[in-house]
Amino acid sequence: MKKVIVIATLSALCASFLSANEVQFDAKVLKERSNNGYKTDAKLEYKVPDVNTIPNNQFGDLVKYGRELIVHTSKYIGPEVDDPKMRFAGNNNQCQNCHLDAGTKAYSAPFVGVFAAFPQYRPRENTIGTLADRINGCMERSMNGYKLPVDSKEMKAMEAYMFWLSQGVPVGGANALEGRGLAKIDRKMIKKQAADPEKGKVVYEQQCAACHGMNGEGIKNEGKANGYMYPALWGTDDTYNKGAGMYRVLKAADFIKSNMPLGATKEAPILTDEEAYNVAAYINMDSHYRPEKINRVNDFPDDVVKAPDVYRPSIELKEHQVGPFGKIIK
Repeated sequence: MKKVIVIATLSALCASFLSANEVQFDAKVLKERSNNGYKTDAKLEYKVPDVNTIPNNQFGDLVKYGRELIVHTSKYIGPEVDDPKMRFAGNNNQCQNCHLDAGTKAYSAPFVGVFAAFPQYRPRENTIGTLADRINGCMERSMNGYKLPVDSKEMKAMEAYMFWLSQGVPVGGANALEGRGLAKIDRKMIKKQAADPEKGKVVYEQQCAACHGMNGEGIKNEGKANGYMYPALWGTDDTYNKGAGMYRVLKAADFIKSNMPLGATKEAPILTDEEAYNVAAYINMDSHYRPEKINRVNDFPDDVVKAPDVYRPSIELKEHQVGPFGKIIK
């Protein structure tokens, strides 16, 4: 009887995995669920306020602390800080390792306008999330750590800094802002062509290793709780985990194309789309160790809006990791 139950259970699991892989990602459905009612045909100008305009009052102090947390995360809430109760980040990364220039660089998932974008539909959780939820998502994934209490000074400071950066952007209108989010690499290419980690290794050695190390180890600053000059990308628990957006090949490639190596911009990239695609696959290949994300199996519960490049062994096919994505994207 037990054998029959086990076989039936395995069959059900396999069936669910197969059905999940048969459902294609539908951008139209995601757009419909993300609709917040704001409509405009105009594009908003991307403006970064001058830090000298931060007021010298209690609000300004909170904004300044929020900026400090983004720039020097490891100093205040990293795993090496003296007070164990403040060790929320599980690695020594800074928030600005991904959100470049204190979250102000266009097309590096900047914080300019982000305050005006919440609450919003989040397909990863299949629910409406707040800005605090989104920050804590990064804490648990990119920072490989723990949630900040929503009423903590640190959470309030990050939100205040993002509010200050977003002033002038209409509530609900952040998606009309040029430079927000990431600039996508060629989606026609990724539908037809798989990323090639071996070619990506060549790109990495030529363009990335000088800063991030031949083995992805990064360059750590001297001193305790002082973070990295250039962050580790794999091979250690001191990096992003498998639940982070940067672990997904398309998300990583989009970021890399407009931002890496340092000095690259959307308007003046250094790598081609194909090079960014390949090196993203190389950095995140299975043989490169990185920490797991607890309960990652629960991410993206609705397959129709599940990001096409989410890869969980035994659940998603290898194509979800390296492509081609033509059969995955509707």
